Amino acid sequence: MKIARPAMKKLFIAIGAPILMIAAASVAHAQSADSTINRIKSTNKIKIGVRDFSIPFSYLDANQKPIGYSIDLCMAVVDSLKKELNLPNLEVVTQSVDLSTRIPLVQNGTIDMECGSTVNTLARQKQVDFSYVTAVAADQLLVKANSPVKELEDLAGKVIALPNASTSMAMLLSANSKRNLNVRFLYVREQAEGLLAVQTGRADAYITDNTILYGLRKNSKNPEEFRITGRPLSYLPYGILVAKNNSTLMAIINRTIAEKFRNGEGKSLYEKWFGQLGMPLSPVTKAAFELNSIPD
Repeated sequence: MKIARPAMKKLFIAIGAPILMIAAASVAHAQSADSTINRIKSTNKIKIGVRDFSIPFSYLDANQKPIGYSIDLCMAVVDSLKKELNLPNLEVVTQSVDLSTRIPLVQNGTIDMECGSTVNTLARQKQVDFSYVTAVAADQLLVKANSPVKELEDLAGKVIALPNASTSMAMLLSANSKRNLNVRFLYVREQAEGLLAVQTGRADAYITDNTILYGLRKNSKNPEEFRITGRPLSYLPYGILVAKNNSTLMAIINRTIAEKFRNGEGKSLYEKWFGQLGMPLSPVTKAAFELNSIPD
């Protein structure tokens, strides 16, 4: 059967246009894939997001240098990048981030990976990608040592400080509604503000990851002034953040984490940073180490 030229032209447009669109989309995808790795290669720099006060994950020492559990893991990743990308003189640039800026700065390329204390959630996975679990925590309460508060329910009608844009916020809003606690919220931008709110009486408790609470108490001027109380209220798995569509960088990060966990260095790092807070390795974190000890 012969097809007339005008009909043939229409048929080509009908079939060809979608094919061209698919091809164009594939090219666009290829151009954006692994953009972080391409940027690291072209600049010979890696930009790491750090936290100033998230003890023991990422915080500033007396010389204003970032240190901590997450920093040590990320510096191991940097060593891996130097070898795998053949960049022996790769420069490390650090950028302070907070609760509200950490994800946007990863998304827009200001930082290449965030090495702080960010919890992996399904909602956040829509915005960024997470590495293997590096540690696990749970929400608990920090109160003054002489406070009668033992559990969340004891705070009915009182003021709780909590980090803005955190997993603690979603959990507490739900608990407050379901249990009719009539709790009043005091939102803070940084962890140190939460401790200060309790210390000055502006809040009756501060709720956040217990790993953070142990660090805040340890490094306060008078640790005996505070105590950490209450049952674990959540499951909080931490990870390293990178922008989406960067599978090569994520593979290098995960290989590094798996090797550290497999050879026992992960546990040693945990004891180094969390042991000084008097916080033992939890069964859940131990399980994460074992599950993520992926073989070569």
